[in-house]
Formats: sequence, C-alpha cells, structure tokens
Amino acid sequence: MMDRKTFIQSTLLLSAGLLIPLPKLGGKNKKSRDETQVWPGIIDYARWCASPHNVQPWKIKIISGTEADLYYDPARLLPVVDATSAFTIAGMGMFIESLNIAAYPLGYSVSAQHSDEASLDFSATKPKFFAKLTLSPKSEQPIPDRELIKLRKTSRLHYDGKIIDPLVISELQSLVHIHGSKLNYSSGGHFIHSVLELNSHTIVKAADEDAPRMELAKWIRTTDQMVEEKKDGLSYKCMQLPGKLMYNFFNHHERFSSKWKRAYLDKYITHSAAGTGNLGWISGPFENRKDWVKAGAMLQRLWLQMTKYNVYLQPLGAIINEPWALKEYKEMIKYDEKDGSLWLLFRMGYSHEPPRSLRLEVKDILI
Repeated sequence: MMDRKTFIQSTLLLSAGLLIPLPKLGGKNKKSRDETQVWPGIIDYARWCASPHNVQPWKIKIISGTEADLYYDPARLLPVVDATSAFTIAGMGMFIESLNIAAYPLGYSVSAQHSDEASLDFSATKPKFFAKLTLSPKSEQPIPDRELIKLRKTSRLHYDGKIIDPLVISELQSLVHIHGSKLNYSSGGHFIHSVLELNSHTIVKAADEDAPRMELAKWIRTTDQMVEEKKDGLSYKCMQLPGKLMYNFFNHHERFSSKWKRAYLDKYITHSAAGTGNLGWISGPFENRKDWVKAGAMLQRLWLQMTKYNVYLQPLGAIINEPWALKEYKEMIKYDEKDGSLWLLFRMGYSHEPPRSLRLEVKDILI
C-alpha cells in the first residue's frame, strides 16, 4: 500500500496527464476496465488497414481483458473474385498485425492462434472463427509507430513522376527480404507505361465476365449518401471515377460493348495512372493459409514503412488475378519461377492527398 505522500504525488500526476496507468494483465474483476482501455482502442487503429476491395471482413468478440476471438463475416467475402480466399486471408493477417502494432505503446503484443481451416467458408451464414487473439507483455523489437496505420498512404490519383530515393527502395527491399519474400522494382518509363496499358486492357476485358463484375457491383459506392451509410467498398471518389459512369460500368455493362467506348475506357484507365515513375512487385511463398497470413503481416509493415516516407501505393490487382495477364506480365519481366508466387504488383510514388475510403466503426466490428 502506498503512503499518503506517494498517493498525493500520483494523484497530481494523473490530473496533469503525466502519468498514464496501463491496464493489468489478468486478475479477477478487471475485465470491464481492461476491455474498455485496450481492445476497443487497438481495434480503432486496426480497422484502418486495407482489405480486398475494402470489404472489411473482420469481427471480434472480446472474451476477457487479455483474450478475444477473431471471426470473419461470410457476407463480406468475395467467392468469385477471390476464389481461394488467399487475398482475404492476407487481409486478415494485415488486421492482426495492425492490432499488434496498435497494442505496442500500451505495453502489449498481440499473438494469434489460428483455426485449422485451410480457406474461408463461403457457404457460412454467420461469422466464423478465424483465430484466438491474446494480449501479452510486449517483446522488445523494432515496431512502426501505430499512428502510421491511420495515415497509411493509398492513392489512385496522378503521381508526380518523381523517382523514389534508391536508399528508401533498398530499405523496403530489406524489410520484405527479412519476411522471406522478394521486392523487385523498376523506374523504367517505357516499361511502366506498357504495364499500365496491360492493366487497363485487363480491367476492361475482365469486366466482360458477368460473375466477377456483378460480385464487385455489390461493393461499389456511387453516391456520397452510399459512402456515408456503408463505410466500406469502393467509393467513386477514391476510385477517381464519376459515380454514374461507375454504376453503369458494373450494372449496365452492355452499354460499353462498342469498340470506341471500350477504347475510351482503356485510354481513360491508363491515363488515370499518369505520372507513375515507380513500379514494384512482390514474390515469395503464397500457397496456403500460413503463407497468406504471413504475407499480409509483411505487407502491413511494408505499407507503413512506405507511409513513413510519404510514398503512396496502388495495387494493380487485375493483372495478378487474371491468369492470361499475369502470364504476359511474367514474360515482360522474364520472371524466374524460382522466386515463388508473384502475388502483388503495384505502382508507387508521390501524389496530392487523395480522398479517403471510410471504415466501419468499432461498434460495427464487435460482436
């Protein structure tokens, strides 16, 4: 028990905001206090991490001050576009890593004990268990500033053409290498333009397939009212497309069947990536759930490191998802299959501050 003098000093420090008590691990009758101070607070950071097409599939049930169960919401999956669930699971890995980073300043790390489910269950009708999360005392290791999670740089605007400092690229490559993957990079103008043309060709051609297009149609947000109400999906402002054009492209695709309209779309999409001076792609293990979770954690660290240097990133997922386009891209770069799976391609660089995709509130994530 503290003496009267120590009690008065502590009270004064607390009132001045100079002494911040950390919640204690375990113990009886601590659940309410700990949950209030830890889990919702770190979820508030983690909810800003990326997910495929901004579907935000995560749900969390708080069990105690040190334990929580992570679920995925089957209503927020992409069974056509992400048929193996590889990229959604990578997104879950990003979310877990974000929780871990967010917990660090509070004196904790977050570990996950995973379900043995190899892929996500598209037929489920209610949230399914993904992993048990545990708070434990933090280990001493380099970790990003958690404020970077909320500042994470994603931009579909025109970039300014500036080449990223080679020292920054080397640092990013080292980070990826430490996690068992490989980051390749190009600043070749002609090559990058060819890749951007391939990307636009792929998007236009892939949209001819009804099933994936209609699946994504559920996630487009074409008005300000939809953006504010849903707080998820693909906002027309963030996609840099007029809302009406975006709606018609997904829901009335037959209107874009003429050659001149397809050519216009192709050119429009390529032009939207103007100023791209840097292109990156990541290869490595990406064959099973363990790989996907690990890749997601690594990608979160990479994205935050890029954010630290004010570097924006935009994934070019169409090329990766379409086998014919991926094959063509591999031929362009003379890809060595010994490097493993080529699972991420992105443009990166510098732009003005773009519109930001909204996120679900903490109360919408908790169950």
